[in-house]
Amino acid sequence: MPRGDKQQIMTYPVVLPSEEELAGFNTIASPLLEQIYSNRAENKRLSILRDTLLPKLMSGEINVSAIQL
Repeated sequence: MPRGDKQQIMTYPVVLPSEEELAGFNTIASPLLEQIYSNRAENKRLSILRDTLLPKLMSGEINVSAIQL
């Protein structure tokens, strides 16, 4: 894989967003990130629940018809 020329890369312009643009981005991104974190936590809890219940279901220790939703 060819390497980039450091001197050439240093000449590339970098645009920094204004405070208003950052605030607009954060308004959109923050709820999405919170949902991602929430989904990860729920996935972890559900995985633990699955790993706890599945062996008991497979062995017949608990019966699906005994579980009320």
